[in-house]
Amino acid sequence: MLIWGASFAFTKRALAEVSPAALVLARCGLGSLFMLALARPPALFRGLKPKEWLQLLAISLSGVVGQQMIQAFALRHTSANHAGWILASTPIAVALAMALFFGERMGLRSWSGFGLGGLGVLLVTASRQLVAGTGLIPTGRGDVLVLVSCCNWALYVVMMDRWLKSRSQREVTVMSMVAGFAVMTGLGAASGQWRDLLQVSPQGWACLGYLGLLSSGLGYLFWNAGVEEIGPSASAVFLYLEPLAALAAGRLMLGEGIAATSVLGGALILVGVYRVNAGRRLPAAPEEAA
Repeated sequence: MLIWGASFAFTKRALAEVSPAALVLARCGLGSLFMLALARPPALFRGLKPKEWLQLLAISLSGVVGQQMIQAFALRHTSANHAGWILASTPIAVALAMALFFGERMGLRSWSGFGLGGLGVLLVTASRQLVAGTGLIPTGRGDVLVLVSCCNWALYVVMMDRWLKSRSQREVTVMSMVAGFAVMTGLGAASGQWRDLLQVSPQGWACLGYLGLLSSGLGYLFWNAGVEEIGPSASAVFLYLEPLAALAAGRLMLGEGIAATSVLGGALILVGVYRVNAGRRLPAAPEEAA
């Protein structure tokens, strides 16, 4: 979560040199290379049926290509710490999706968490961001896109939970990253935006390296390994670290100020996430079940 939280500042810095499409192409390419170095490429896609290929493509378009593209466009119009606060509400979006579309029962405590989280998001989006050398800037358009990415990630989580259960989550993660790279290669070739990568400065490549190798590569693998080891209920606690890492990275790398309204909104989001998770029955890890 620390890796992912800091990635917003690296993304915003990289976007000063490349387009969102070129950034996602680099992220997917470097992430795929890193993951394939730790996996067994010949066995990954073996035995997939036509229906499973479509499911894998949907997972990749949502959780890899779509998520990274939405966030890249969002960070053109908002700050790193705003993105971190709003994305902290993702567990609320996941829980709401499970309640609305899969009949998961929610108690009064969970519904109060939805209300608090929603109020917190409104406070964050209503506040303006102080950026060094720029002053106060409106962030509403970017904040809305970040909120869209929360809903998109909720869709990705549901698909990962429901599809391709015959394979480990790590395998599906690697396959979806490779599929995302294939999609972005086609889009980059068609649009010509891959040429942005030919003129990137060393600092820009350092940011792209962080996003590809650490955020898209190591971050996904660490998260999946953690969930498999300690279970989703214990893993959810670490979600609270992401906005704090985003706030710190935005301050140190980009000179972003800290608005009291956004901090208050962020605090309400975290309280809402806590109440939603505390009111749900999450599956236990094998060790917990034993």
